[in-house]
Order: sequence, then C-alpha cells, then structure tokens
Amino acid sequence: MTAPLWTVDEICTHTSGIMAETAMVPAPIDHITMDSRMCRKGSLFVALPGAQADGHDFLAKAANADASAALVTTPDISIELAQIIVPDCLAALTALAVAGRNRFKGAMIAITGSVGKTGTKEMLAHLLRACGQSHANEGNFNNHIGLPLSLAALPAGSQFAIQEIGMNHAGEIAKLTRIARPDIAMITRIAAVHSGHFESIDAIANAKAEIFEGMHGGTAVLNIDDPFFPHLSQAAKSAGISRIVTFGSHSDAEFCLLSSRQDNDGMKIEADLSGVPVSFHLGMSGQHWAMNSLGVLACVHALGEDPVAASDSLASFGDIAGRGACHNGIFNGHAISVIDDSYNASPASMSAALAPFLTGARHTDIMVLSDMLELGSHSAAAHDDIVATVASIGPRHVIAIGDDFAHAFAKVAHDCDVIIANDPAHATDMLARLVQADDTIFIKGSKGSGAWRVTNAVLSVLTDKTPTTSATSHPAKEKLHVT
Repeated sequence: MTAPLWTVDEICTHTSGIMAETAMVPAPIDHITMDSRMCRKGSLFVALPGAQADGHDFLAKAANADASAALVTTPDISIELAQIIVPDCLAALTALAVAGRNRFKGAMIAITGSVGKTGTKEMLAHLLRACGQSHANEGNFNNHIGLPLSLAALPAGSQFAIQEIGMNHAGEIAKLTRIARPDIAMITRIAAVHSGHFESIDAIANAKAEIFEGMHGGTAVLNIDDPFFPHLSQAAKSAGISRIVTFGSHSDAEFCLLSSRQDNDGMKIEADLSGVPVSFHLGMSGQHWAMNSLGVLACVHALGEDPVAASDSLASFGDIAGRGACHNGIFNGHAISVIDDSYNASPASMSAALAPFLTGARHTDIMVLSDMLELGSHSAAAHDDIVATVASIGPRHVIAIGDDFAHAFAKVAHDCDVIIANDPAHATDMLARLVQADDTIFIKGSKGSGAWRVTNAVLSVLTDKTPTTSATSHPAKEKLHVT
C-alpha cells in the first residue's frame, strides 16, 4: 500500500495552520490540487485566490468530489470538509513545498530554457522511470504556483524528481530554484521568448542562468551549440558548479549529435555518448527534439545511470499533445491528419516546428497560425520572418489569427492562399470549408492567441468512422457561419 504524502497534522505543522471547527475527520492526503474539478478522495484542495475566481468559492465542489481536506484562509464550516486555516494559501503551499523538498533524499533535476522545457522534462521522466521511482511536475506546472504544487506532492521515497522551471520576468527563476535546490540543472537553449519583458536576449540568458543560484555544487548540463554557452558556463562556475556536461552537434560536445534523419515514426539518430558511438530511434519529430534527447541522455549520465541503455527507450517516447503530436481521423467528411503543435509559440519554437516542412521531412496542406505573443518591439520582424518561411513551404491554404500575422502576410510576398480569421471560431469554420481528403493540417500559435482552441475544436469532432456522405454534400458545410 502506498504511503500518503502527508497527514493533516503534518500539514498543519509545516504551514502553521489550525483546523477549523468542523465535525469532519480528515483522511491522509495523497494528492494536492488547486482545481476543484480534479479533487477526489485523498485530495488536499488549495483554495488559492485568482484574478478570475477565488478558490474559496469552490469549497463545496471540492467537498462533493470527496476531497479529504482544504487549505483556506476563510473557512466555511457549513460544508462537510476538513479545513486547515492559514494566513495565506500560497505562502502555506510554498512552506509545504519546502518541507517536501527537505525530506526528499533522491536526486533533483531542474530543466529550464527558452524552448523545449516541457517535452524535455517528459522525455527525461520517461527514461528515469526505468531506473527507479520518479516524480515529475504535471504539464508545465513551472511557475510560482506550479512548482510549489509539484514539490508539495513529491513522494518522499522517490529516487528522482524532475522539475521544469519557467519565467516571464527576471528574478523569478532565482526564487524557484532556491526552493527546488536542484542537483542537476539543464538549460535547453536561449532564444527570444518573452522578449517584450526583457531589454535584450542577453537579459533572457541572465534570467535563465538564475537556475544555478539554488544549487550547492552539482552538475550543469548545457547546450554547447548555444551562442550563450560561454556565458552560461561561466555563470555555472561562478555559482560553485565544477561539473559541466555538454551536449550538441559541435565536436567538443561530450554528448554529440552526429546525424539525425526524420522518418515516419520519428527520428533516426547517430550520436557519440561520452565516447561511445550509438544509433537509436526517437519517437518525437524534429531536429530540436533530436538535440534535446542528447541533453536528456547527458542528465542520465550525470545521475550515474547508463545513457547507452537509456537511449534504447527513446523509441517508445512519442510526440506530446500540443507539441507535435499527430492525430488521424475523419473531420467534416474527410480523412485528415492534424499535427498539433498548438500549445504555445515563440520565434524559436515556430522556426523549429517549421523546419521539417522546409526539408520535405514533413508535409502540410493547411496551416493554422495564431500570433506569437510577448515579443514587444521585436514582434513585427519576428512575424515577417515566419511568414517568409511559410511562403517557402507553400501550403495550399494558411489560416492566420491575429493582427501581427495579418500585417505580416500583407507585406511579405507569398503565393499561399491566406485567410485572415477574426478569431479561433472563425478559423475553425474556415478550416472545415477548406479541408480536402487526405489533408495534413499543422496548427501552432501562442496560448493567448488561440491556436489551441482550433485544435480542440477539430479533435473534439475527429472520428475514426468512415463518412457515409460525400464531402460535397456533408451537412456540416451548410451550417458553418463565416463572418
């Protein structure tokens, strides 16, 4: 039987909380969430205040879902739910995270970078599960709320913990890494992401290098191909880190990518792993994932595990939803494929995702693109560059959402049929009108600009059933509304 994460008495001790006077006898906690929809027996519901809603408004839903207890600032004793009263829910959650990290005796690996953090974290977790009990943060829970949630839910007996760490502003990673205290820190690469919040890409590099501030020795895993490698390497050394393991395509890389070739099932990779030549298959698609796989194997090596043996397991690690996963089925009467890269977008991640189309390794008939956000004064030039790349690829149709792509397509020469959509719903309508049999649809954009909404709309009706009517007479076409 799995031991609980915490008893309620332990939570009260670490958070300086007191129990509300209810008749409920709290059960041990084995799950922590701030979303009442995710509550179940054994859950601790953290009633965080938010910009749109206050978690205290959902205490009844947590109770109805059979949650074991809730962390609150203002209890509602009319609800049949054990409640732990604290002055500040986020501060209490962070205190519980610190306690979770303090009792953890395994190895902590932290991953940051401008692009590829979540996929790299999931790839490493996939490999380490074969080596021992491993815990990774859910999704991209990588900020001032997500990281405490992850560490508070860290099982004490895990051998490995993998924590993604993100940021929008300088100073954020420094605070998070002091809580996580990683033994190994990996930086995927530096790129102009969130550049609207930074004066220069140098400032972005400095912010990412904050990950070393929470380390006491340990190992840095760095991309030797990154132009900022000398800066990051020096920052690691200045923080007292003497061991730096490098990955990349440069001949000096300890974990060296020799070649990569895309095939129908992902990537065929030739590499040198710290002096050992290997050939392995990666289930993900794209040169950037081939590169990050070498960084992941470098982390495995830094942990004292066998990277050559671990490389055999990469074939079973495929593309992630929202980050390149491919879906096949029937949409509006047509058999199609959807390449879902819609979780988020930056100039670097957009370029990386488009690269296989330029080389012919991948094909697309329709692209749905939504604006890249938080680029500040660099936005116009960045969108111009992406439009030039799209023009070189030459899909049959491009459906663009957002003013930045609209302006870029208006001034950059292209032969594509470009449709400017008012919003994601309009884009979905247009996609349904334009799709043909055997089309491949590529969808990508920043989360705030809504490409993911098009993906969700398509996948929600995608079916593997053969259509019973022809595409030209499909009733959905007559019902589509286009403004």
